Order: sequence, then C-alpha cells, then structure tokens
Amino acid sequence: MKKFLSALCFSFGLMACSTSPTVPDEPLQDRYWRVVEIDGKAVQAAANRSEPHVVLASDLRAHGSDGCNRFNGSYTLVDGLRFGHLASTMMACVPPVDSMARAFSSALSATASYRIKGKQMSLLDADDRVRLRLEATFLK
Repeated sequence: MKKFLSALCFSFGLMACSTSPTVPDEPLQDRYWRVVEIDGKAVQAAANRSEPHVVLASDLRAHGSDGCNRFNGSYTLVDGLRFGHLASTMMACVPPVDSMARAFSSALSATASYRIKGKQMSLLDADDRVRLRLEATFLK
C-alpha cells in the first residue's frame, strides 16, 4: 500500500503527499515546555524537586523552575527570543541539582532565538548553538 501511495503521489506530482504523518508545530506561548537537555546533557529531575521547565505566557511573562528554584519575569520576541530580568527564589540546592540549575539559568540568559519542530523546541544563543532542548506538554 505504501508503495502504491508513493507511486500515485509521484505520478500526479502531489507535493503534499506523504506516507508518514507529520506533527504540527506547537505554539511558543501558553505551553509547558519541559527541559530535556541543557548544553547537550540530558536532564533528570530530582525526585523531591520540580522538573526544569518554562512557560511563556501570551502577555510576554515567563515563569518556571530551574529544577531547584522557581522564577518569573519577562521576555521579548523582538529579533528572536530574549529573556528580561528573571526574579528567582534562592533555595539551597544540593549537587548535582545546583549545577543543573546554574546551567539552566545561564542558558536562558544566553537565549537569542528559538526553533520549534513538532513538540520539540530549541533555544539558541547568539552563535546559533543549541543551549536548551525542550518538549511541549499542556499547561500544568
């Protein structure tokens, strides 16, 4: 069947034909973006802590958790994506959560743009390096 559909699409020049379903891109705003990778390293949430995540609300306010502390503040979509000053709680974090939280905060501060493909988002710095990889879920 797959071969038949491919031949049919090719014969009629149907550009939209595809034998594999595509996932639509998630919207940037009003989604719970769970962090899955920071600077190329997989993220594991601590058992007794909130998982690292960010929510970008449509009113240009951001909030979330770095895995230890909660934060909130603003962001802008002018010339990419940039975070403003983010206020944060100041909980003492034990290793390795403390270094993960610092890396997450550093990556957010360095963010200059983003890319969304399906349910995955990458936050990139000014040199176009992926600093954070995130996965969309519905707001929690």
